[in-house]
Amino acid sequence: MKLLLPILLLPALTPACAQRPSAAQRESVAERPAVSKNPTYLFRSVSVSEEWDHAADDTLTTSVEYTEPFHDAATAVGVSVPIAKSVIGPAGESFGLGDMSVRGQWIPYETLHDGVLLTGTFTMPTGGKSGGSGKWRCTPSGAYARFWGPRFLLAQFVQQEFSFAGAADRDRINRTDLDLYGVYSSASQRWWINGDVNLRVDEANRNSLSSTTTVSYGRGLRRMMGGSLNGSVQTGFGMGVGRPYSEVVLVSVSLVGFH
Repeated sequence: MKLLLPILLLPALTPACAQRPSAAQRESVAERPAVSKNPTYLFRSVSVSEEWDHAADDTLTTSVEYTEPFHDAATAVGVSVPIAKSVIGPAGESFGLGDMSVRGQWIPYETLHDGVLLTGTFTMPTGGKSGGSGKWRCTPSGAYARFWGPRFLLAQFVQQEFSFAGAADRDRINRTDLDLYGVYSSASQRWWINGDVNLRVDEANRNSLSSTTTVSYGRGLRRMMGGSLNGSVQTGFGMGVGRPYSEVVLVSVSLVGFH
């Protein structure tokens, strides 16, 4: 908790020193939806997603996320609410709230060629024993993104997640994630292909290694409320004992940059 509070409060206490994009660039998400995949652009957004996870007893998870930017889009706060429904698990069909989380985001540096994003996430064990980890968690992370023209970007993420309280009979959490994230978009930036390769080191489980790979296709569906209504389909697989999933399919719809 002591580590998370400075991350969440720093954006409010520190003036943004990034070279902010112009108003035209920020609003271009309506005409060029692929701009929404840039991790150093913070837009007001709301999304609804449905995820099928084969490893977790064939679980369907519906999540709702909302992000609100501040300080000329140099900072943002967000909330994520997962609602899980198990359809084939050994305990039969069940329905319940997952672990809710809140996050703070700050862009301390950004130019037309690269940018840095810092994030702090605080997760609560609202899912209980059936739908969540049973632990209070803190997740600081950082990302550096490099832009090769308007159509391709490559970003590296470093994330540390650890638990600090919760049910004594649940496993503690302490893991490091290294992510390589790339986006290629069409010339019109109406559609994009997103790839992500993750390596996880689980320090709480004898430094075990696992990895996941995901690929997604997304496109702008229509202009709406000054922003863009986007849709995407993602698939992926994992390897290693501590992998977050073995096979996954994610379908999402999001409204980005609306007023």
